[in-house]
Amino acid sequence: MPRTAKPAGTAVDRRNGRRTEIAAAEPLAKFGLPKRAPVKDRESGELVARPWRPETRKAWAALWDDPVSQLLSVADRVVLLRWADAIDRAAQHLELGDADPIAKGSMGQAVESPHYGIAAKAIAVAQACEAQIGVGALHRARLGLSFTAAQLSLDDLNARVAGPADGAGEDDDDPR
Repeated sequence: MPRTAKPAGTAVDRRNGRRTEIAAAEPLAKFGLPKRAPVKDRESGELVARPWRPETRKAWAALWDDPVSQLLSVADRVVLLRWADAIDRAAQHLELGDADPIAKGSMGQAVESPHYGIAAKAIAVAQACEAQIGVGALHRARLGLSFTAAQLSLDDLNARVAGPADGAGEDDDDPR
């Protein structure tokens, strides 16, 4: 005989039927993009610090302006940095690929620039990070996050139902 159904609205952990409650994590304080690690320059062979691209800086600022950023914890820092690096890397390689979209293949044939493949992998990493931190409407919905609209006061609702305050457009025959 099957077990009876749980009452509606009862959320349980499907593994053992118990709820797991944890204390709220320490919120992550807003921080700027750190300096990048130096990379070897192709032409000179010297180590140079590569600055963050303007697109990456804009995305970083937009992330912190989003209310979802208030839900980030200290443990999310590494995901945020991985996300920033991935979108920066994607922008860099898309630019390089667009500058020379056709490369020479191993047999001398024309092939797509390998920079597009590197950009696609970086975009995949960025999307995976966005899913974890709740960037984008669908990702917020999947994480169970929603923005609540400002609630109207009872007076505001009554004013909407009653119509204009000056009496214009009122019908004397209206039984309300």
